[in-house]
This record gives sequence, structure tokens and C-alpha cells, in this order.
Amino acid sequence: MAKATCAAEAKRLTDIPNIGKAAAADLVGLGLHTPADVQRMDPMRAYDSLRDAMGRLHDPCVLDTFMAAHDFMNGGPAQPWWHFTARRKQVLAAAVLAGAALTGGVAQAAEHRDPGSGCVVQAPSYLASNDFIFSYEGACRNGVADGQGKAIWTLRYSQQNRHVWAGRFSNGVFLPEPSQGLSARLLKDETLLFDLGPLPKLKGLSPRLAVEASGQMTEAADPCQPDALWVLGGNGEDLEADDVAKTLLRSAADKLKQRCGMDRLLSMPRSTAQRTHLRVRVVPQAALELDRYGNPQGTILEASVPLQPNQELEQYSNQAASKRREEQARAERQQAQQANAQRLQAFAKPAGAKVWVSIPALAQNPFRFQDEVVLTAVSLDEVQSPKRARVTGLGRMGSYQFATLEGEGLGRWAPGSRVLAVRVLGRLPATDELHPSGLRLQLVAELPCAERDCSDRLYLPKPLNDGEAP
Repeated sequence: MAKATCAAEAKRLTDIPNIGKAAAADLVGLGLHTPADVQRMDPMRAYDSLRDAMGRLHDPCVLDTFMAAHDFMNGGPAQPWWHFTARRKQVLAAAVLAGAALTGGVAQAAEHRDPGSGCVVQAPSYLASNDFIFSYEGACRNGVADGQGKAIWTLRYSQQNRHVWAGRFSNGVFLPEPSQGLSARLLKDETLLFDLGPLPKLKGLSPRLAVEASGQMTEAADPCQPDALWVLGGNGEDLEADDVAKTLLRSAADKLKQRCGMDRLLSMPRSTAQRTHLRVRVVPQAALELDRYGNPQGTILEASVPLQPNQELEQYSNQAASKRREEQARAERQQAQQANAQRLQAFAKPAGAKVWVSIPALAQNPFRFQDEVVLTAVSLDEVQSPKRARVTGLGRMGSYQFATLEGEGLGRWAPGSRVLAVRVLGRLPATDELHPSGLRLQLVAELPCAERDCSDRLYLPKPLNDGEAP
């Protein structure tokens, strides 16, 4: 019986030119049973009530259909939703994007200008559609609402349906209560920035808290429903200490909790989920600056700060500390490189080695350095006799070149790599059974390496090239 009743009510609704069977069923499910109910309804609220269990909205054409039906029942033209202008569809699409995400999303802001006074109010672009008539009453400064005032959006074909923002305005932005000590400005097309005033001074810093927030459909932006928190003027060497940096991040979240209360911050519009963290970012400048793409510049510190006490910060990043650590690491690397260069020079000088030459370069043309003492690096391949060994050259990736090394003490060599001072003797005679015509070197001095590639010895300010002095 109930099913038959619903079907009958839906049939009555389809008498409205803009309502089909599916839209009529949706309306009946919302408790709107008659054309008179459609005349009195708020199309946006009806559409918003159709969210699924995950908080997602229907296709924007459903909102268009509801608004077309509502307009018709209040004396508007009888035309289907697809006859609406491209501008109307853009506004509706922006409205859908505003509420589509579980977190509430971001709505596009627009300037709403009172036709009489010319005073401007910043509000979501949903309210800028032709379905609303805008008016503003109150204080106005330099062409924008500033001070006590009232912004009113009246549905064109239903005068009793109005959206009113009454209270204090700042630079055209409505300030939700408590508005004492609060100011705001437009940050970019879709975002407003609320200045909540100074934070507690910390280690010579005098930071301020700003909150980024966005309005949704007919609702004003509220710093208690933040997109992000910004600490301005967070510039100082003390932020390189993580304990100081984390204290600053927590103080920003604490200030917003004191203003809004925990329950208000935990709640998320149009969602059963609760907010668990606040994203806090710190910039050194006193005012938030955007690059040419509309992105905030200069973040030096950020984290997700938990709303519940005694929990660790998440996604913590401290660029000031990272920069200091990088500078320290760079200084240590330079110091190690200079020390290696000095040790290599101290090794080469008494041995009489004036240039560096790799084994592959010597093997290619040993006569260029005939009877000269040069520096090179090798890895022991095998000891062939107490005074003779075969070694592999180091210094060129993918190059494996053997050489015969002669000299005292080779029989005591352990496996590993070494930097050597060697005298170039040329090539072995063709009659040599092991290495006919191979490179022949005489050991002058050795410097053992800890690393296989001798990087502990050859980590220098500038890599050595063949023929260069150490």
C-alpha cells in the first residue's frame, strides 16, 4: 500500500515540466510529496540531502532539475535544465565540487556587489547564480564591506527563502563569531585568510596565526573549519632546534582550539567523520605571499598537529634544521676532502711523484711517462713472487687493466687496494711468459686504502685527472 502511495505521489510530481520519474522518486524520498512542497523547498538543501553513505553528491544535473522545478512552481519559465546558460552550469559545477569531498572541499569565491551601494562581499560563487538577488546593508570602506553589516541573498522566485550573513565584516569577508580581534582578507579565488592575532613569543620570535578557510555553497568561511593554519613571522635560528619548532607548531593549534573549542574543530561539515589533525605551516615573512601560480611561498616548517593531547606530530618537516644539517654536512665533507688532499700531497712529495696517472692511461702509452715517478691506484690481484705482483688499476668505471708491479716487500702484501707512487719502466719483454708486452711498474711507496675503490684516500675537492698534479 505504501509503495502504491509513493508511486501516486511521484506521478503527481511529474506534472511539473522539469521533473521526471527519477527526480520525482528522489523528491518523495526527501519527504516532498506535492507540487506545493516543491514550491516551498530549498533546492540546494534538497540536493545536499541526497548524499550517499560516503558523503558524495549526485550529478549536478539533479540540482539543476530541482532548481528548474522550484523556479517554475514560483512563477519562473517552464524550461528543461539543459537550457540553462553555460555560466549557470559553471556555477553549479563549482558548487558540487565544493561539497563533493568528505572533508568539505573548497568552493570558489566570488565578489558579490550590492547594486545600490556598489559595496562588495566575498562569498562562494554558488550564491552568484541568477537564482539569487544580492543586497548588502551596513558599513562599507573603499568599496568593500568593512564593519557591522548584513549580506542577504534572496531566491529570485521564492522571496521567503533567504540566506543572511549578519555581523562584522573585514575587507569584504564575513567574520563568524567570536569576531573580536579577528580580521580577514581574500587570499586567492577560492581561499580566504583569517588573522587570529599574535602567538606567544618564543625564543625571540613574535609570530602571528593566520587560518586558511573556504566557504561552501551558502555558508560563510569559518576559521573553525580550517583548510590550513599559517604561522607568520616564524624566522629565527632557534627554529633549527626541533623542540622549539614543535612548540611553535603546537602553540598555533592550541590558539585555534581555545578560540573554537574542541567539539567545533572535531566536526567536519557534511561528514560523519571527525577531524583528527590540523595542518600547520610556518613562513618567515610577516604576510603570506603567493607565487604566480597561487601557491604560498617560503614554508620552512610544517606538520600535522593532533587535536588530542599527548600525541606525536605527524608528517613533520623542518627545513631550517635540514638546511643547518646540510650546511654542517657540507662543511664536514669539505674538511675531509681538504685533509685527504693534504695527506696525498704529503705522500707524493718525498716519493718524487708530481702527477697522477691511472693504470689504463699508463697501459695505453707507458712511454709518455718513461722512468718518471707517478701516483696511481691499484687493487691487488695476485702475488707472483716475493718481489713481483699483478695488480688491477682503479679509477675508470668499467675498465679492467692489469699491470706487473716489482719491488721490495710485495710478498707481505695483504689483499686490498692502495695508492702507489710507482716508477714507469715501460712494457715487459715479449718473452715474458705471464704478461707478454704488459705494463711494467716499480714500487716506490704505498698508501693503503680502507675502501675497495680507495675513495677514503681519493675523496678530494676536485677529482684527479690523468697528468694533473695532486
